[in-house]
Amino acid sequence: MRYAVEAGQRLRPLLTLTVARVLGSHPQGAMRAAIAVELLHCASLIVDDLPCMDNDSMRRNRAAVHIEFGEATAVLAAFALVSLAARSVADQPGFQMKLLATLDCDSLIGGQSLDLALTAQCRDRERHRITSLKTVPLFELAVEAGLSNGTASSAERESLLAFGRRFGIAYQTADDFLDGETSDYDGVTAQFDLARATLLPLGRRASQLEDLLDHLNARLREDNRSHR
Repeated sequence: MRYAVEAGQRLRPLLTLTVARVLGSHPQGAMRAAIAVELLHCASLIVDDLPCMDNDSMRRNRAAVHIEFGEATAVLAAFALVSLAARSVADQPGFQMKLLATLDCDSLIGGQSLDLALTAQCRDRERHRITSLKTVPLFELAVEAGLSNGTASSAERESLLAFGRRFGIAYQTADDFLDGETSDYDGVTAQFDLARATLLPLGRRASQLEDLLDHLNARLREDNRSHR
């Protein structure tokens, strides 16, 4: 379990804590929810890498969990991380239910099932749908984690949730570009513009969230220049 979580970027919990700051909440209050999101994300990566799923032997520039510890231990570690994530927010029952709902057939599990069922050609056509099911929900959950520990107007909540959705799409399209799965650089950067547009109602307070976009966009521009 420790091996699975210790090498990540922590982008999703960082999003949670940033949303909390935007709302004027103390980030420490959102920390448990942020941790729960990251634990759930890491559990999903263990499962994604299994031979019966995406069959990837590497994760985060080192051996995947099932390569390092065996398939049985990997499955048990994933279950344990989901349990730990739920226990981390036992004092936040509303958010705990949202966390567990992220695993249902309309979210991570449904997205993985769809991904496995499609041929490579069909997967390209359904890339946006897969992203909406597999990637976006965890970014939405990260925003919900920040909202659960702060006070937001309905307009602020709508703007932040829209940002979570758009940020998730931008992240996945950038990841696909960096992995060589798409060469449409302009299409990828357009997703960043759409994400940024959702923050307009927040005014200057959105600058911290824009910093997250800028960090990811900088990686994208650097990779694009290196391949010219």
